[in-house]
Amino acid sequence: MKLRSLSLILFTLALMFGGCKKKESFVNPCDGLMNETPPTKIIVKFVDKETGQNLILNNDIKVSDINIINATTGKPFVNWGIFNEAASSPLNGTLQFSVFHETAGQYPYQIKLAKLATVTLTYTVSKTATDSPCKPVAYPISDIMITDHAFSQFIHEGKSYPNILVLEL
Repeated sequence: MKLRSLSLILFTLALMFGGCKKKESFVNPCDGLMNETPPTKIIVKFVDKETGQNLILNNDIKVSDINIINATTGKPFVNWGIFNEAASSPLNGTLQFSVFHETAGQYPYQIKLAKLATVTLTYTVSKTATDSPCKPVAYPISDIMITDHAFSQFIHEGKSYPNILVLEL
């Protein structure tokens, strides 16, 4: 009798623990990931068309001497600065913009560089699907240009950089 009771208890326990399988939780590959893309950097280098010298450095232009606004809304653009690198850097004394958007469209910005010039920088943001389950849509930036002055793309050591514009004034 004791053996039968013990067997029955062990059988019941085996059914309870064997039948109560832990539910495997769904593993989301996106858990813990920041779903933000770093901002795109756009750089504008202002040079004297006769001497090739950097206008920001040679005219001692400071951040307070530059005004940048959204040409559509008139609101100030705040994600920019003067790029200060080593004096030997070809990008020393350039304007650097950090741009990121989650709306497709064209974005124009008016840059007033002290009393030297006022130019309009534009770029286009498009909406594209991706293969990533964590970020199904991307917003790449393209067609970066100065619309009211001639410009060229920065070339360094034989390589062209489409996000770096050279503007000769």
